[in-house]
Amino acid sequence: MRYCFTLFVLLWLAAPAFSQKGSVQGVAYDTLAKRPVADATVTVLQKKDSSLVGFVMTDNAGRFSLTDLATGEYRLLITHVAYHNRSIHFSITDSVTKPDLGQLVMNDRTQVLDEVIVRSEAPPVTLVGDTVQYNAGSFKTPPNASVEQLLKKLPGVQVDKDGTVKAQGQTVNRVLVDGKEFFGKDPKMATKNLPADAIDKVQVYDRQSDQAQLTGFDDGNSEKTINLKLKKDKKKGVFGKIMAGGGTRDRLEGRFNVNSFKGARQMSVVGLGNNNNTEGFSFMDMMNFTGELSRMMRNGGGNVSMNMSDNSLAGLMGNNNRGIRTIWGGGINYNNIIGTKLDFTSNYFYNHFNPRVNSDVRRQYLLPDSSYLYNQQSVQDNNNNSHRLNLGFDYFIDSFHSIKVNPSLGYQQTRNRVSSNYTQMGEDGLLSNEGYNNRATNNDAFNFSNDILFRKKFRRKGRTLSLALQTTLNNSDGDSRFESVNQFYDRLGTRYRTDSINQRSYNESSLTGYTGRLVYTEPLFRRSLIELSVANSNTRSRSDKTTYDYDAGSGKYDQLNDSLTNNFKNTYGYNNAGIRLRTQQRKYNYSVGLNWQRSTLEGKVISGIKDTIIGKTFYNLLPNARVQYNFTRFKNLTLNYRTSTNQPSVEQLQPVPDISNPLAIREGNPDLKQEYSHNLQFNYTGVNPFKNKNFFAFINFMRTDNKIVNSDSVFSNGVRKSRPVNTDGVYTLASDLNLSLPIRFLKGSLQLGTNTVYNKSRQFINGQANGINMLSVGPRVSLDLNPHEKLNLTFTAGGNINHTRYSLQKAFNTRYFSQLYEVQVEWDLPAGFHFSTEFAYNINNQLAAGFNTKVPLWHAAISKQMLKFNRGELKIRVNDMLNQNIGVSRNSNQNYIEDSRVNTLRRYAMISFTYSLSKTGLGANQGGNMRIITR
Repeated sequence: MRYCFTLFVLLWLAAPAFSQKGSVQGVAYDTLAKRPVADATVTVLQKKDSSLVGFVMTDNAGRFSLTDLATGEYRLLITHVAYHNRSIHFSITDSVTKPDLGQLVMNDRTQVLDEVIVRSEAPPVTLVGDTVQYNAGSFKTPPNASVEQLLKKLPGVQVDKDGTVKAQGQTVNRVLVDGKEFFGKDPKMATKNLPADAIDKVQVYDRQSDQAQLTGFDDGNSEKTINLKLKKDKKKGVFGKIMAGGGTRDRLEGRFNVNSFKGARQMSVVGLGNNNNTEGFSFMDMMNFTGELSRMMRNGGGNVSMNMSDNSLAGLMGNNNRGIRTIWGGGINYNNIIGTKLDFTSNYFYNHFNPRVNSDVRRQYLLPDSSYLYNQQSVQDNNNNSHRLNLGFDYFIDSFHSIKVNPSLGYQQTRNRVSSNYTQMGEDGLLSNEGYNNRATNNDAFNFSNDILFRKKFRRKGRTLSLALQTTLNNSDGDSRFESVNQFYDRLGTRYRTDSINQRSYNESSLTGYTGRLVYTEPLFRRSLIELSVANSNTRSRSDKTTYDYDAGSGKYDQLNDSLTNNFKNTYGYNNAGIRLRTQQRKYNYSVGLNWQRSTLEGKVISGIKDTIIGKTFYNLLPNARVQYNFTRFKNLTLNYRTSTNQPSVEQLQPVPDISNPLAIREGNPDLKQEYSHNLQFNYTGVNPFKNKNFFAFINFMRTDNKIVNSDSVFSNGVRKSRPVNTDGVYTLASDLNLSLPIRFLKGSLQLGTNTVYNKSRQFINGQANGINMLSVGPRVSLDLNPHEKLNLTFTAGGNINHTRYSLQKAFNTRYFSQLYEVQVEWDLPAGFHFSTEFAYNINNQLAAGFNTKVPLWHAAISKQMLKFNRGELKIRVNDMLNQNIGVSRNSNQNYIEDSRVNTLRRYAMISFTYSLSKTGLGANQGGNMRIITR
């Protein structure tokens, strides 16, 4: 019976493919000029509802032909920028399968005729220069959908469960709204808070820095960016929505967004609060000084960030599957053009983030001739509060001069608590040590940064002068308490030693720095420019740590611990000079350049054990090149080659051991060299807007010389001592391929893709080199169907094949396979009801005992639209109907394999009400139809 049903479904799906197919042809002709009309767009629409069937362009002889037309009545529309639109009806029947419309007369727009107003749907995907542009109306989304749900439908765009957006294989770092920042640089603020039905176009491109946009030379600081172009009716008046809900197990959720746009003025207010792991923003506000330091130290070329985790399905299942989170946040965004010369942007945002995570970790460490097991159970309770204010002033002094100033101010407060228990066993299963530790950390951090850019254009086209200045000021202070007890056992199981720690530490750190870059461009020939640049940077950082041991006699932390008390001072600076040549031709453009760089690193470490003074000077030549070739208007290939350096930190250089964790001692290496990286990037974009077929390819190769890796020494009692060293032979190859095809007889589309990461690295264990080769392959397929205008079906299948090989201990080479199958249904029912459901089945194979799981997740919701203009929506939804949600993952590191399990949010039901501020209400499904209006 099961096989009969399957056969029936397959035959039902395939039946339209065997039905009678027809075609239509004709010629577009200008009778007055007596010439054919070339490059006109010919669109075929369903007569009954004006839904799009297909479109082509006329050739040089004005001819056109559209095939694969099912039996039915159609409307054919011919459009051209120089002519009035021409519309004609035709039919495909069993007896007339290939109608020839003959010569269709096109009337020049200079002739006075009755006015015809046509509003038509653009191609679903097209390529405009370097920008991939999606027509939002061509992609069906449910009522009340967010921009994030729209992005999931776009070919070449992926949205992970945690909301991270990737386009053509690269992470999207910035989302703009009509070219303006929306709450700063947090992509999720726009994707999770703006409604999909407000969007007209989605544009994906590599946004260059402001200085690079002026000069025309890529400076290596480009970001994968999405620009959301709003519909015209959303650029005036107020739109947005307010939502509140409550459910079982004390689950609460509320959110609102109010948007008022008028011309250049954009104002938005957002707010949210929940305890059901629903995110509305990124937690990028959590400042860290490493990030600010890297911003100041960026030089010599671009940096490419890639996720090297073996668990690629984490993106599909989502990091928000870890723990229970309470989230509060809100802010305001205001942009406007003041007068005629000042472009002003501003936003403020506050968020509170409180995750509670219970985790169970099983880790297997690899040694040259053995291994040992480490098991840990921990409880974390973290409280984070942050404030962020961003301002932007872009002042156009005159047509040749402008200045841009972007100050940013942030404050963060963290209160973190972690308690854990652990056991450590040898390869023979005998207990070697066990213990527990408790840590409480309090920290307050302040951050200020300011970017200034002066731009000057000359009367001669291509001649420019620009000066960019970045400044940063950070300060952080806090304290922490650490208590631990570690017990050690011999092979007979007898405890022979107990170490205990009870300490309190006070930490204060600061960072100040600037980077200045002067760039001059001069036209050499008709299509060539030369760029000359000089740069100077200086960054000073300081870190003070004072540690006291607990004195049982006094009951206070008043015993100074010299070994854990130290003062770091670090100064890093560089001078950089470069030259580049850029040539622009009709079909291609290229640039080649070379930078010379001198960098210095000076540090001083003052501690109770040993004072250390560090001084390093590095000289480098940093070549770069870029080539872009345009095969056609819709196909291009880009090759990018860049080199860059990465300096060792003072912590990595200073030889004083850090014994704050007695089981994992860290020590620096004053002989470290800087890393030198070669990065080659390949991008191919091919779109066919007439057949809706699209192919995107991204390949990245990175080789790093003098890569800084760990050299570990593991002792018989399980204590591990780590020291950084340099090594060669480290490289990474990553790729992401995506192909999308239409399935016309099912009114849907098929997306096929795969991402691959191969990493070759090296680590040292007890003096022996351990070569590590990690391969991760993640195929995926997605089928999006609209068999009926009120029904949308999405089928997704993804897998991740992971293989890790070690040159030492080959017996511990690992191979495992994770799978995810997902079905989504969106169904408009009569009387304003809407049903949606999502079923995901995750399979983990070949993990550690107790971690091999099959996780079925089923969510469902039903909603009812109400009130005038359907402004209200009452919804009931159930999360994890089967109560099976668990958080399981595997990661392969340089010298260990880790399986982990964390607590997750399981079954609950919630009822919510959403109110739309727009007169169009929460509306019907977006996309799928094209309307032709004439008068």
